[in-house]
Amino acid sequence: MIIPNLLVADMAASLAFYRGVLGFDMMVALDAERGMHAETDGKDIVFATLVWNDAQLMLQTAASLADDLDTFTPDTKPVASGTIYLRGYDPASIDRTKLGDAVLKGPILQWYGMNELYLRDPNGYVVCLGIKQDS
Repeated sequence: MIIPNLLVADMAASLAFYRGVLGFDMMVALDAERGMHAETDGKDIVFATLVWNDAQLMLQTAASLADDLDTFTPDTKPVASGTIYLRGYDPASIDRTKLGDAVLKGPILQWYGMNELYLRDPNGYVVCLGIKQDS
């Protein structure tokens, strides 16, 4: 299993996007003192693991990541490269009123039969929701 750990600039905005817009569930969240939280608005959170179906996604602030790896500093900014693809996620299930300016493309039926919607999260990461279109 591959679980991406995304560096985030604003944990509260990131949790609002992944939980409030995409419907991910909170597995666990940690504050700076490593206190665990099952529910949070994200204001004092430095790390979180989210789950959607069988997929997991970790979010971590730069300061927290810098504590773990000296490759990072507390001032490291998120750098988006590539996309996060959520296969089996029906773009039609998204409440479009919550998306604001997050939509980059779609929904569009691709030549390979997937109905896809491309979104940009609050940190600049591109998330693609895709589901096989019944013919």
